[in-house]
Amino acid sequence: MAAIVRQTAVRLSVVIGLLWPGSALAQWGAVTFHVVAHEDDWQLFFNPNSYGDVTNPAVKVVFVYTTAGDAGSGVGPAGNPWYAAREEGARRAIRYMADVNSPPTTGTFTWTNMDGHAVTVYLYKNTVSYFLRLADGNPSGTGYPGTGYASLQRLRVGTIGTMAAIDGSATYWGWSDLTNTLEAIVRAELLNTGTTYTWLNIQDSAATPDHSDHTNTGFLMDAVAARMPCANVARFVCDLTGGWATNLSQADSQIELSVFQVTDSALTDAGYGSTQDSAHLAFIGKNYDRLTGGDGSYCFNSGPPCGPSNCAGCCDGSGLCQSGTANSVCGFGGNSCSSCYSPTPYCASQVCSKCLAGYIDCCDDGRCRSSCAGVHCL
Repeated sequence: MAAIVRQTAVRLSVVIGLLWPGSALAQWGAVTFHVVAHEDDWQLFFNPNSYGDVTNPAVKVVFVYTTAGDAGSGVGPAGNPWYAAREEGARRAIRYMADVNSPPTTGTFTWTNMDGHAVTVYLYKNTVSYFLRLADGNPSGTGYPGTGYASLQRLRVGTIGTMAAIDGSATYWGWSDLTNTLEAIVRAELLNTGTTYTWLNIQDSAATPDHSDHTNTGFLMDAVAARMPCANVARFVCDLTGGWATNLSQADSQIELSVFQVTDSALTDAGYGSTQDSAHLAFIGKNYDRLTGGDGSYCFNSGPPCGPSNCAGCCDGSGLCQSGTANSVCGFGGNSCSSCYSPTPYCASQVCSKCLAGYIDCCDDGRCRSSCAGVHCL
């Protein structure tokens, strides 16, 4: 029943599309986010919802992939990385959907500094895709030896303190830093859209057992959703649906299958085996989610631009004023927020510092102390 309600909402945005067609949009009718762990997740678990959003030019659709889905191979094999083939599969599926109602065009690859982290971005028509490229944590969450046993689960429970993208593009200094980055992506993509209709499509952290990356990506977005009660949230069940009954129509099942087949074609074109096996195909024809409605408030920042005149802290990537006292958003005077990294990993008095607030760097031994006596700093 939940999926029917969500699809009806998508159809309502088609009416908005008739009012503001294509590039003539004065504002987006809706902004929807599809946040997943792996590059084939939304195709198998969120469709036909993702398809309905992308094929509507009035909807801005943002895809976010937390991991590289590398299965422990990191950036290998050399010359033909597995993760790169998976990313191309996701982009290929997006182009396939976006081209249903309009001729193909050329996508744009770029990167952005999001809350102090470099993130690869792909733009195509009404879609934006973010690839964070964190290590695949394996189904159990213990990580793989090839990527130093890094995983979202180990980061969340504190077994590891940091987690880096497999290509070295960014390092996340703890679970809260990663959560803040995802929130910054959501707020940045909503900024200046004018929309009053926002959906967070995420993986259901409560639907277990599941792949650890699915569950922990769900936990990340649960935290973002809690900070943004303005947004409607659809939480999709993932691996469990393989053993559940089919609940999609034949037409919607065919949409789900065709998009997955397009995704898979990028793997076979790269010389890898097909993932159209019985385990993956067991998800076709199924779409189970639970919905939480927003509180009716606007999600975008409609106030004046953040700056020295109205912010005593710092301005984050989405143009919002932050207190400037957190390690991931540190700063003062309405300047841009910084993320504090080694050798100055702490935000002390709104400035990145080697020492925690209340401590000073004693020059005699290079250690942080509450006070120093007889020290000569040159």
